[in-house]
Amino acid sequence: MKEKPGYKMHLSCLLLYLCLGVFSEASGGSEWCYNGCDTTPSHWAAISDAHCGGDRQSPVDIVTNHVVSDSKLSNFTFQNFSNRSSVLKSLSNTGHTVKCNLEEDQVEVSGGGLNGIYSTIQFHFHWGDTDFHPGSEHTVDGYRYPMEMHIVSLKKGLTVQQATADPEGIAVLGFFLNATEEGAATSQTWEDFTSYLVNISSIESTVDIKHNISISDLIEGVDLTKFYRYMGSLTTPNCNEAVVWTVFQEPIKVSKELMKRFPMMNDALKNVYRPKQDLDGRYVYASPAIPGHGWCYHHDHCNYYSPTKWHLLPKSSCDGEKQSPVNIETKSVMKDEKLGAFTYTKFDDKHSMKYIVNTGHAVKCVLKDNMVEVSEGGLGHTYSTLQFHFHWGDDSDKSEGSEHTVDAKRYPMEMHIVNKRKDLTVDEAIKTSNGLAVLGFFIEATDGGKSRAESSGHGDEHGDGDEGGHEDADGHGEVIEKASTLKAPHIFKWDSTGRITTGGSSATSSDAWKTFTSYLSSVQDIGSQADIIKDISIDDLLGDVDRSAYYRYNGSLTTPTCNEAVIWTVFKNPIKVDKKLMKLFPSHAGYSNVYRPQQSLHSRKVYTTTGASATGRLTSLLLVACLCASLLK
Repeated sequence: MKEKPGYKMHLSCLLLYLCLGVFSEASGGSEWCYNGCDTTPSHWAAISDAHCGGDRQSPVDIVTNHVVSDSKLSNFTFQNFSNRSSVLKSLSNTGHTVKCNLEEDQVEVSGGGLNGIYSTIQFHFHWGDTDFHPGSEHTVDGYRYPMEMHIVSLKKGLTVQQATADPEGIAVLGFFLNATEEGAATSQTWEDFTSYLVNISSIESTVDIKHNISISDLIEGVDLTKFYRYMGSLTTPNCNEAVVWTVFQEPIKVSKELMKRFPMMNDALKNVYRPKQDLDGRYVYASPAIPGHGWCYHHDHCNYYSPTKWHLLPKSSCDGEKQSPVNIETKSVMKDEKLGAFTYTKFDDKHSMKYIVNTGHAVKCVLKDNMVEVSEGGLGHTYSTLQFHFHWGDDSDKSEGSEHTVDAKRYPMEMHIVNKRKDLTVDEAIKTSNGLAVLGFFIEATDGGKSRAESSGHGDEHGDGDEGGHEDADGHGEVIEKASTLKAPHIFKWDSTGRITTGGSSATSSDAWKTFTSYLSSVQDIGSQADIIKDISIDDLLGDVDRSAYYRYNGSLTTPTCNEAVIWTVFKNPIKVDKKLMKLFPSHAGYSNVYRPQQSLHSRKVYTTTGASATGRLTSLLLVACLCASLLK
């Protein structure tokens, strides 16, 4: 059969409509809508083969005091955005929006922190109603603009199918539209552009654009260096989680009367926007040109909010009386008999980790929901484990990057396991004095995977003193060595409750850190993440660290907004990690010295375990060793 002229182009456009959510049919033949049918946005997740119930959905509310400044969000390069003669092709009523079709292979966008060149294929709009109720999809600090314009581009070289399956296959530029004051001059460009709306009042109608209009004309006046960035999805079914979102801070200014032409075009096309979706642990980043937003650890990494000025951030508690981290003076800590052993649930589960992400401030590992828990240990509640993350110095051999210090000693790294009270939501927890419980573990370097039993001179440098809370690593090694001379078949290790057990291998922790750090090469870009698919547990990373000896105090989150909602547990004995593996954190993440300076204790006290448990464990070791000896006679 002979193809009709333009057949391939028509087929290409049809595929784009289907995959980019601007066709009237959802996957599986189900009709979807914004209002007026059974499949409204609250039911999109049930659409067959759709992704609308995922955890990377769009749009979102951009909370400006939570955004992270990212120096990599450089200026964009726009090709043919200013072309007035051969770019804007036609305007269509899709039944869900007004869409402007562009000539193929004419317009491109790159730079701006995008990973490659993207070919621009169309732009479309979202709006409210004729009474001028707002209709933007994204909101800023809860504020919804009257309208929003989306410029959609596919990564160059990818087919539509490949692009919708690629986490960064589509780049969408979002522009808010705001109404100009009454009596303000009307933009001739927008007057000409919206004049076509009367010709597409019926669904699936199309009109050719005859005026010489460019994309740059439509977005004139917007500072294109000021924008927000996050990873999200298409905002219509199938809601593919394949979009790198750019939302520009400054709105396009358009006459209120011209904006009203969109809902007046067709009575059925009103309030055509998807409600906001949860961030689900994602971060929103800001370009360096946006002043007054975002925070950093160093002056050269952001415009303004380095640690000494965190208290100036909106809704900040960073100048409170219970701030973290602190220096722990061992001579001043007080014993507390209530600080007993913890109970750890699923810390040994090798499939509890969901994904690892580069937040721009740290490397964070997010855990599966409602799986891992911690209780006892004087906490008073059961806490759900949400994530763990790291603080580090630089990639030098003498790097120091822990947040807490002990007698002014700063360790190379620190690991924080963040837990939320099980009976509270996250929002409630950060407003409650004991809403969060963070377990802090120092990380110390080894020269190549030696076990604690094999290493010497790596005990606690501060001594036990009267506090009785420190136990020399060599004490463990000596008992293990005695057991080995009796031909015992196993070494000893601490189980997840801090008790002694036999079995296992001293290489377990070393192997676990090799596995975990192997993911760092996949998250070298800020905002990038990688699913954890290898078998690894939190217990594997903690290894044989003595979890019965620890410090306790009431404090805060160590990053803005520094909510004073944390029960801090800082374990006395460090995790031992190969120095080469530790250096991968700053080298792959791309930033160094990510720790907050010490904060004043003010009137707070730091408490410690009594030391009785340490004596009991040593006795247990000796008893087990004797038992093994008697069994082997």
